[in-house]
Amino acid sequence: MHYTLHQLQIFIEIVKHRSITRASESLFLTQPAVSIQLKKFQEQFPLPLTEVVGRQLYVTDFGEEIARTAINILEQIKEMEHKVQRFQGKLAGTLKISVVSTGKYLMPYFLSGFIDEHPQIEFKMDVTNKQRVIKDLEENLVDFALVSVLPEHLSLKTFSIFKNELFLVGNKKE
Repeated sequence: MHYTLHQLQIFIEIVKHRSITRASESLFLTQPAVSIQLKKFQEQFPLPLTEVVGRQLYVTDFGEEIARTAINILEQIKEMEHKVQRFQGKLAGTLKISVVSTGKYLMPYFLSGFIDEHPQIEFKMDVTNKQRVIKDLEENLVDFALVSVLPEHLSLKTFSIFKNELFLVGNKKE
């Protein structure tokens, strides 16, 4: 078998979206490019990974197993890359952040300097509602969270990044 890491990534997106079109959009590739890579990947296995019934793509049980293995392989490769970075004395790994929907406008501003200094850090930012951010904190699924109202039932290390003020603005002309 001679499949590429790129083919593994494409196959994982196809399984995730259950659609070649949505996978191609997610990967910023053309639909024909994704179809060709899927075909080349499937040719390397004795059993089908996907089936098309009508216009719907289905992933076979065998395909699901291969997808789980592909995810593990790509995670191990990512970990290997992080280890190389750490051995070179660089900050490496994944930084998971959960922010309330209004925070999506602020986080890029606050993170831009850090990203410039540490391009090897992978960011995963979930923009969601307050309840999900608090649940992520409770379950220790994130490294940082951005909220406007602190949950009182959790023992957290917090700091204020700015005063949340609102202003009513109008034209001076009447």
